[in-house]
Amino acid sequence: MIQDDSDQSWENRRRHRRRYMLFKIPAYDAQTRRFLGLVQDVTEAGIQLFGVQVELGTRLTIIVQAADYTRTAPLQFDAVCRWTARENPHGYYCSGFEIIGITEEGKENLTRLIELVALG
Repeated sequence: MIQDDSDQSWENRRRHRRRYMLFKIPAYDAQTRRFLGLVQDVTEAGIQLFGVQVELGTRLTIIVQAADYTRTAPLQFDAVCRWTARENPHGYYCSGFEIIGITEEGKENLTRLIELVALG
C-alpha cells in the first residue's frame, strides 16, 4: 500500500542533497504506462525528470525502471509535479516531482538506488 509521507513536505525538500544519476533511468506513469522522462537527479524526497511536459500540480503514481540496477522490483511512488520548464527547442522538459507517498519497501529501494547509481 502507498502511504502518505507528510513529514517530507515541499518546504523541507532542500534538506535532502540532490544526487545526480550515473545512468539515465526511464520513468513512467503507472496508470497510463506513458513515458514521463529519464531520471536526472534524485533525493529521498523527490526526483527530476527530463522528458515530456507535465502540468504543474499533477499527481501521478510514478514507476522508475531501476530493477536492473537495484535487483529489486521497479520503484513506485506517488508524486506531485512541483515545477516544470522547457529545456530545449526540441520540446523536451525538465520537471521536478515531490514524493508524497511511498511504501516502506519503496523507501528501501529508493535508498538503494541512490547508493548504487547516483553521484554527489
